[in-house]
Amino acid sequence: MPTKKETTAAAKAIKDAAAPGPVANCVWSNNNSACTNTWFCLSKDIMGQHDVDFDTAETLKMSELAFWSDLAEDTRKVEARAIADMLTKLFVNMVGAEYEDGHNYASAVEAMGTILADEDKTMCELAAVVDEQHHFLTE
Repeated sequence: MPTKKETTAAAKAIKDAAAPGPVANCVWSNNNSACTNTWFCLSKDIMGQHDVDFDTAETLKMSELAFWSDLAEDTRKVEARAIADMLTKLFVNMVGAEYEDGHNYASAVEAMGTILADEDKTMCELAAVVDEQHHFLTE
């Protein structure tokens, strides 16, 4: 059961992720583990969502990922949450990340799922939310 602090942090993360306009702290860098791990895990070789190089991926929109469908918005939201679920599990179980203070599995899935379901959000903005939710070993 999440603590009050975790619930508050999750609600803030979701609100920030859903806000119109760019996500704060969106800085795309190969020196940022959130950026490189987000790009790598979503790549064709791992989750099959894109086939672009790291530098090009910064401006890749969620609507350009393989799961995106303009025909079924409800299905897209479910798929976005499923991808968020897989991402956080990969980050924690494969890469060895931990959740940032006040965050947990649920807040990570909600915040990342919100970004993934927004056609105008970019890979850089997704990585910024990943960074808010996860602490990677190389940070």
